[in-house]
Amino acid sequence: MTLFQFQFGGYVPFGDMAEMYGPFGSGGISVGRKTESNFIFGADFNYFFGTQVHDADTRFSELRFENGMVLGNEGEFIDVIVQKRGFAAGFYGGKIFNVFGPNPNSGLEIRLGVNFLEHRTWIESRMADIPPLEGEYRKGYDRKRAGFAAYQFIGYRNFSNSRFANFFVGVDFYQAFTVDYRTYNIDEMEFTDGEYFDFIVGIKAGWVIPIYKQLDERFYVK
Repeated sequence: MTLFQFQFGGYVPFGDMAEMYGPFGSGGISVGRKTESNFIFGADFNYFFGTQVHDADTRFSELRFENGMVLGNEGEFIDVIVQKRGFAAGFYGGKIFNVFGPNPNSGLEIRLGVNFLEHRTWIESRMADIPPLEGEYRKGYDRKRAGFAAYQFIGYRNFSNSRFANFFVGVDFYQAFTVDYRTYNIDEMEFTDGEYFDFIVGIKAGWVIPIYKQLDERFYVK
């Protein structure tokens, strides 16, 4: 069967990413294929979003006034939005072990894969333009990092006999080896060329739309 999946999750960062961000969520899509012998493989994309940025109140401190706000183009005080954004995209392969479940298609699922992972700080002012935080200048504050990641998933996958309750839920793991994509941090006034280890653990669930292979029911008379 071919699988179209809509997935969401919640994650906790460890390693170098934990120094910058707190827990965050994700939403994404996946397209996969399950064989008759319960092997499964495919590709997926997950978008990361969160509100916990550890230095959100001190980032671009040289632009802030005593009230923590930044001055807009028209002289008004602006409270700048600082959040986490990112994504992971890649390929996976795995197998469903029918140790429990309503039918041979369901059971314990294990996946392994390779992803490209990126994360950065999203900086936005929805009320007015702030020239020092626009365009190329914004890149000097967003701490963009990216690199390849190993990916693992272990959980339960269910294909109902009625073909309606099709879902999966389990634990996700990412181990990413990232590097700086910005050469200079304006607020720290220093060049960047670092290498980092970003470890992410989370719970992911998804709703599955399966497209079943149909047997040919036509009869031929020779």
